[in-house]
Amino acid sequence: MPLKNNIVYESLLSHNYFPEQKRDKEELPPIFSTRTFTTTVANQLCNEPLRGGRSVSQSGYDQVEYRITRYNNVSRPISIPHPMPYANLAGCISNNWNKLDYICSNANSLVFPKKHSDGRIIIMDYSKENIESDLSNSFGNKFRVRTDIANFFPSIYTHSIPWALVGFSTAKSNKHGSVWYNRLDTYQRYTKRNETQGIPIGPATSNIISELILARVDDKLSSDFTYYRYVDDYICYCDTYEKADKFIRRLSVELWKYKLLLNISKTTIEPLPVTLSQNWILDLYTRLPEGKEINVTLAIRFLDYAVSIQNKTPDGSVLKFAAKSIKGKLHKLARKSVLEYLLQLSLHYPILLPLLDSLFDNVTTAKKSFGYDKQLKKILDLNIINCRSDAMCWVIYYMLKFGIKINRARAKKVIETRDCLAITLIYKTGNYDTEVINFINSLDHSDRYELDQHWILLYQVYRDNKIQNPYPGDNTFQILRNGNVTFLR
Repeated sequence: MPLKNNIVYESLLSHNYFPEQKRDKEELPPIFSTRTFTTTVANQLCNEPLRGGRSVSQSGYDQVEYRITRYNNVSRPISIPHPMPYANLAGCISNNWNKLDYICSNANSLVFPKKHSDGRIIIMDYSKENIESDLSNSFGNKFRVRTDIANFFPSIYTHSIPWALVGFSTAKSNKHGSVWYNRLDTYQRYTKRNETQGIPIGPATSNIISELILARVDDKLSSDFTYYRYVDDYICYCDTYEKADKFIRRLSVELWKYKLLLNISKTTIEPLPVTLSQNWILDLYTRLPEGKEINVTLAIRFLDYAVSIQNKTPDGSVLKFAAKSIKGKLHKLARKSVLEYLLQLSLHYPILLPLLDSLFDNVTTAKKSFGYDKQLKKILDLNIINCRSDAMCWVIYYMLKFGIKINRARAKKVIETRDCLAITLIYKTGNYDTEVINFINSLDHSDRYELDQHWILLYQVYRDNKIQNPYPGDNTFQILRNGNVTFLR
C-alpha cells in the first residue's frame, strides 16, 4: 500500500527523528522520545523564519552529536538535527512525497520507506531480505562483487539532490530558484551549518535523501547487472570476471556524477560459491543450544564460546549476535547468571549494554533488590573516561530506572565530557540543577552553533522554566513548550 504524505510527515517527526532505526531501537535508551513532536507543532515551526544571514555564524543550525560504540569499540558519531530546520526538511519531503516515492519501488534497494506497526517508516534490518536476494541473484553466476561508497553520508553533496530529482540540466539551469527541489537542498543544508558537504547520520530524512540519489544510479545499472544494495553496500553477481570488473567501473562512473567515490579498499571480486553468512555466524549457529528454555550451563558455555570467537574475529559483532540469539529463550533460573555474565562483558564491550534492559526487568522485581549498583558505576566511570555517549546514557538510564544515586563527583565528571544527552540524563535525576545550569552558563551564548550542539539539554531545562530562552528573538523553544513537546519520557 503506497505511503501517504501525512504518514511520512508524522513518522519523520514522532518516530524516525532521533536515531532509532534498528528494529529493537538499541541506539538510544527508551527514556528519549520524539512522540510529542507532532505535525501541528512542526507546522508552527515552519511558519517561523529560518536562521539566515551572510555570516557563517548566522546561517543554518548545528546538531547534537551522539557517539555510538560499534563491535570493535570504535565510536561512530551520529547526529540529531535542531528541530527548526528538521521540521522544515520533514515538511518539504512530505509535501512533495508524490515526486519522491519512486524510492519505494526500487527493486535494487533493501532500504525503502514503508509503514511499520510502531509508526516508523525506516527500519534498518536486512538479514532476511539479504539472504533472499543472495539466493535469487547468485543462481547461475560465477562471481560476486562486494563494494561500498567511501565515507558515504559525510560525502553527499547537497546540490546533488536536485540533480537526482529533476536531472542535471534542469537543476543547474534553475539552481537559484525557489522551486521545491532547491528548497529540499536548502533545508537539508540548514540541518548542518548550511554546509553543502555531508548530511547527518541518524534521522530517517537522511535515508530518504540518500535513496533519492542512489536510486538514480540504480536506474543506470539495473538493466545490465544483477545486484542489490543495502544503503551504500553493493552485492553484484556476474557470470564472468570481465562483467564483474565492468560493474565496478560502471558503478564508479555513475557515482562520480554525484560526487561520490567507491571504497577501493573494500571492493572485491570472489569466485562462487561462497557462504551466504559470515563464517563466525555459521560457527555460532552450530553451537547454539537447542530447546525453548536454555539452562544456565548451556547458556554460559555458549557465551564462553562466543567470547573465544570474538577474540579471533574483532571485525564482527559476535558477542551481540550470541547474546541476542539466546536472550529470549533462557530458562528463568538462567537469567540471573546470564545477566551477570553480560554485565561483566559490557565493561569491555559497551555494545552489549542495550541488551541488559529486558534481563534487568526479568531478574529484578523491585528497586530495593536491584543489587548491581557497583557494576554499573564501574562501567559508567570507564565510559566517562572514553567519552562514549551511548554507554554513558544507557548506564545512567539504568541508574535512573532502578533508583541508584549518582554522586556529585560522578555527575560532575559526566558534565565535563560535554556530552549533551548524558548531561540531559544527569539533569533528569533532579539532583544537580545547579551544576547543569552552570554548564549551560559556561557555553558561549554568542555562538549559536555551540548552543545548537546542546539544544536538547537547553530545551529540557528551558521547558522546566529554569533558564531563559537561550536564543533571544527565536521562537523555536517557546513553540515547542506551548505544544507540550518533551524529548524525555
